[in-house]
Amino acid sequence: MLENTVAAENSVLIHPQEQAAKIRMEEERQKWNEQIEQQKQEQLALLKQIEEERARLEADFLKIQMQTCLEEAKKKKKEEEQGQLVQSHNVPSTDQQNKVKHETGNTAVSETRSPREDSHLQMIRNYQQRLLEQNR
Repeated sequence: MLENTVAAENSVLIHPQEQAAKIRMEEERQKWNEQIEQQKQEQLALLKQIEEERARLEADFLKIQMQTCLEEAKKKKKEEEQGQLVQSHNVPSTDQQNKVKHETGNTAVSETRSPREDSHLQMIRNYQQRLLEQNR
């Protein structure tokens, strides 16, 4: 009967080496989980930095795009103004006017901006204003 009690006790008790191995494994698993969590936090921080840089680059791109569009509009306006000045200095004779009308098919060519161009320029100005406010 004494043997049964000892055998029963042995099956319940864990050998000290086994217990130490279980503790080491648990500690290693905990370290591993902490490392994974740390890497996760670092990756999230890097992802946030990348997203912020992407947003800055997109804003810069749009800003440059708007500047280019405005420069083109200014250049076109300047060319139109120069064309009007040349036309006002060189008033063509009636023969030249008839020739131009014949070549253009009697269509009137407008030197002013169309409402579409005005709305486009206004849209650009509004967008630039929003970009400036975002960058502040």
